Amino acid sequence: MGRDIPVDLDRFAVGLEQLIGDLPGRCDEALEKSVRQSVRRTAQNLRSGEYGASGRHEWSEEYMEGFTSHVTHEGAKTVGEVGNKAKPGLVHLLEKGHVTLNGRRTAAFPHMAPAFTDMEEDFIERAEAAIGAVLEG
Repeated sequence: MGRDIPVDLDRFAVGLEQLIGDLPGRCDEALEKSVRQSVRRTAQNLRSGEYGASGRHEWSEEYMEGFTSHVTHEGAKTVGEVGNKAKPGLVHLLEKGHVTLNGRRTAAFPHMAPAFTDMEEDFIERAEAAIGAVLEG
């Protein structure tokens, strides 16, 4: 036998807010920190050559040192980006290859795609740990 219990919506909201406190804000901060750490680590790995110069191809020091990361906010969304400030157009040419003046195609040297795959995995691990710490704390 059920019984309806009327609840004032304002009082319910206050009670819910008291129950969860600043949990959403702390989760947002934890996720933003995870984004920052992941993009920073990826840029460092690219600068170190972990995904770069392999075999016969040695990239310029300027190109290798040009990898940077930054985080921006688009409304409620945090966006992490990794790119090359020194030679931004070169990234695409190396990653995908390109047609030369004589009509031949150069070999592709994929280095950003594996870096981004690792960055996604790193972010997921960091985010899970950060959210877990927020929920436990």
